Formats: sequence, C-alpha cells, structure tokens
Amino acid sequence: MKNSRFTKTMKQVTDLIQEEKWQEALDLLRLTDVEYPDTPAVLTAMGDCLIHLDKPDVAIRSFNRVTELEPGSVEAINNLGVAYMFAHDFDNSELTYLKALQFMPDHEQTLKNLAFLYFQQDSRLGDAATILADLVRKNPTDCEALYLMGKCYETGGEKASARLCFERILVHQPKSELAIEAIRQLDSL
Repeated sequence: MKNSRFTKTMKQVTDLIQEEKWQEALDLLRLTDVEYPDTPAVLTAMGDCLIHLDKPDVAIRSFNRVTELEPGSVEAINNLGVAYMFAHDFDNSELTYLKALQFMPDHEQTLKNLAFLYFQQDSRLGDAATILADLVRKNPTDCEALYLMGKCYETGGEKASARLCFERILVHQPKSELAIEAIRQLDSL
C-alpha cells in the first residue's frame, strides 16, 4: 500500500513539474518528505524545483543530502554541481563536477555542465570549447554540445566557426529554433 501511494504521489509531482508548476510540486514534495524522509527521488525533485524557483542555496542542501545517501551516484553529484553553479559558487561547482567525473570520466551531462560552467567565465572559454569539441568528436549529432560550442566560438569572436556549429545542428534537427535564432543573431552582428 505504501509503495502505491508513493508512486501515485511522485506521478503527481512529475505532472506538476512538466506543467512547470514548481511551487505546487515543491509543496507536495515537502509533504512527501515528511512521510518518506531521506528518499533520494524526493530530495532530487525538491532540489530541481528549488533551482527553478531561484533558490539554489536551498537546493544545495537537498542535493547534498542525496550525495550523502548515494555517495557514488554521478547523477547526484552532478546535480549538486548544478545547484552550486546556479548559486554562482563556481569554485564548488567545478570541484563537484570534477568529483563526479572521477566516478565516471565520460559522463556526458557532467561534461556538458562543466563546459557550461567554464563558458560563463571568460578566462575559461578555451576549456569549455575543448570539452565540447571532445564531446562532438565522440558524438557528432550531439546538438546540445554543438550549440554550446557555437556559443563559445561566438563569444570568442569566431563567427564562421560558430555558424558551422549552428548549421550542423540544422542537419540533425532542421527545425531547431535555437540554431535558427543563433544564426540570425550572427547575421545581425
């Protein structure tokens, strides 16, 4: 009985999150956390909601607890890194991503998040581009990595290289609004 109630509640939470009703989802998760304390899925969803509600400092506590409960979980450690990044604590974000990569060096989402962290720091733009180029080499159809690599080139003033990245996205996703808009912006520069 307990499992079916928990499953039903988490389905409600998922529906609220898909509808971007972050506060409602968080309220339901807080009630669920009282009934099922220290449940990684609940704490992770709470952290996600808190980030979307622009409360990354509180999200850090949720994600940190998940890493205590699941110390070897790359996803949990990665999520903590995201929370630090949104809190603009770039040093802890980087350390956390690097810790996750010690467990799984090729974890694509963590590598993309680390690249995005570096992208936000002008002095680390080259590091971001290096990580992204490696990801694209391994998976030439990775449109997320191509887009961020294009933005790195654009920020670095390399419009032709940026355009190539955005155009490669359109080969794989011809209706990509992000790529189309990025090319429009390049044309207006």
